[in-house]
Amino acid sequence: MKLNKLKIVLVFAFFCCAAGAANHFLKPGAIDVASLLPGPPADDSAEHRQELQTLLDWQEKRTPEQIARCKAEEEVTVFAFGDVLGNWFNAKDLPLTAHLMRRASNDAKVFIDEGKTHWDRKRPWAADPRIHSCVVLENTPSYPSGHATRGILWGTLLSAIFPEEKEKLMARGELIGEDRVISGAHYPSDVVAGQKLGAEIAKGLLGDPEFQAEFEKMKHECLAEAHTGAVK
Repeated sequence: MKLNKLKIVLVFAFFCCAAGAANHFLKPGAIDVASLLPGPPADDSAEHRQELQTLLDWQEKRTPEQIARCKAEEEVTVFAFGDVLGNWFNAKDLPLTAHLMRRASNDAKVFIDEGKTHWDRKRPWAADPRIHSCVVLENTPSYPSGHATRGILWGTLLSAIFPEEKEKLMARGELIGEDRVISGAHYPSDVVAGQKLGAEIAKGLLGDPEFQAEFEKMKHECLAEAHTGAVK
C-alpha cells in the first residue's frame, strides 16, 4: 500500500514539473547565469563601500518626483512603457500583449531567482542600517536586480516592434533599473547585472520559434492599437 502511494506521489510530481516546464519558452539551463554574470563585489571590498556611498548620496538628493516614480514601479509591468508609446499602450486594450509579457516575465524570473540563490547578496538596507529605502522592502537577495532584468527585457522586445522608438524604449527600460538604486532597493552592480541578464533573456526568447509565433500576434495587436490610438 505504501509503495502504491509513493508511485502516485512520484507520478503527480512528474506531471506538475512537466506542466511547469510547459509554461516556459526558455527551459531551465538555457542560460548559464553563474557564467554570464561576474558576481557582486565582495562585502569587504572598496567597490562595495563605494556602492553604499552611492546609495547614501541618492538618499540625500532624490526628489519627490523620483520617489513617486520609484513607488509607482514597485509592481512594475510592461505598461510602464506607455510613458514612451502613449496612453493606448495599456493592459485593457492589449490582452495578448499583457499575457505574453507576463509569460516572458515568468521566464525571466527563473533565471533571476537562479542568480539570487547562487550569490545570496544581502539587500543594501540589510547590509547597512544607514540605508533607508523609499520603496517596499523585499526579503529576496539583491543580485541581480529583477526590476533591471525585466526593464531591459521589455525594452528590447518592444524595440523589435517599434524600432523607430528604440532609443526612448531602452532608456525607459534602463530607468526601471536605475530607479532601484535611487530608491535604495539595489546596488548599482545589481542593476548592471540585471540589465545584462535581461538582454540575454530577450535574445533567447526572440530566437525561440514558439515565442516568435506568439510575438507576431502581439506585434499585430500593438501595431493595430497604435494606429487606432493615433487616429483618436
